[in-house]
Amino acid sequence: MKFIKTTSGKIILSIIVLNCVAAIGFSLRRNFSQISSVQAFVNGEIIFVRAPIPGELSLKTEKIKLSNQLEKGTEIGTIKSTVENPRVSVLTIDSSQLKTRLQDVKQQISGVRQQIANRSELMKLFKQQTDIQKNLQRDHARQQIKQYEEQQSQSQAVRKLALAEAQRYNLLSKEGVVSRSKVESEIATALQAEGKVKEIQSQIEQAKLAEKATKAGLQLEGTRTLSYPETRVYELEVELTDLKQQEKNLEKQLQSIQSQLVSTSKELQVQQKVLVLAPTTGVVWSIDTQPQEKVEANKSIIELLNCNNLWVEAFVSETDANKLVIGQTASITLSGLKNTQWNGQVETIRAGTGRIEVGKYVVEPPPEIARRQLPVRVATVRIKVDWQKNKSKSDFCLAGRSVDVRFIDSKSSSF
Repeated sequence: MKFIKTTSGKIILSIIVLNCVAAIGFSLRRNFSQISSVQAFVNGEIIFVRAPIPGELSLKTEKIKLSNQLEKGTEIGTIKSTVENPRVSVLTIDSSQLKTRLQDVKQQISGVRQQIANRSELMKLFKQQTDIQKNLQRDHARQQIKQYEEQQSQSQAVRKLALAEAQRYNLLSKEGVVSRSKVESEIATALQAEGKVKEIQSQIEQAKLAEKATKAGLQLEGTRTLSYPETRVYELEVELTDLKQQEKNLEKQLQSIQSQLVSTSKELQVQQKVLVLAPTTGVVWSIDTQPQEKVEANKSIIELLNCNNLWVEAFVSETDANKLVIGQTASITLSGLKNTQWNGQVETIRAGTGRIEVGKYVVEPPPEIARRQLPVRVATVRIKVDWQKNKSKSDFCLAGRSVDVRFIDSKSSSF
């Protein structure tokens, strides 16, 4: 019985040991099947605020401090131009020329407007003369009608007398007192008087038509000719049309010069003294200049970290990188703080990091080949992180902090 107990105990102990070894092996196999970063850190977008002009910088020292958050549009400082700025000289000359052109155009506009006023007065005068002339022509036509009507009355009287004489001589001829030729002569005189009456009646009708034509500004007899006042009215209308168009063109030119002058004045003011504003909201990452320092144009004043655009850069061996795919899940923890964890996804995988420089036209051998050493082949994996917790501005939103990255559910795939 003792032998049996001993054997059973060994069997049970062996089973327990095998189970523990299997569990440890499974755990080790699971850990070895997951890929971890060799090194990783939190990266972010850095925005450089540069000097737009050369000059002496005055910083807002109470605001510009490391880890301080600046809102978009916050005044960073001012730059006063204290050095020779060629652009200022060019703008000064341009401004002076524009002012001269502005005065010239204003004088031209004043001259054109004076000409328009003079031409308008002349047109008014000639229109008055034209109206007077038309009235005189109507009066003349009416006077002619009256004259013709008087002549008509006289002709009618002569006709009446001639007819009476012709009748009287006709009776005398029948009585044998006068000859027949005398009768025919009197009849002819009566017919002439009748024709004269009709002629004058026709002249009256023609004179009335001429009066109507005069009222309408028309002419019935001969080629239509204009009087001097009428001719001058038409000429002045053409001149006024041209002058008004010239005035419009000069006014447009004046507006253009004024706009250029305003733009030049603003730029000149900017070139002499300019406010430096924060282009976006961010945390002061670096202060690259000091107060009252003379800076060159395009020199970096401060650097802002955009806390809304952070990601993780992870370095893994190229062998492990072959097993990663875009969109793969990753678990990120702060180095030394395992309780702080985020989830992320692989965005890009780039090989040759630190070993070669892609894009160079003339490629030189890497240093490790020259030294005949085996290179450390690593790839850079960019990870988009779901930052669930608010990042503290006091520690620069974790930018630059080392993290540990573990890639979950890795699949065999060549990138």
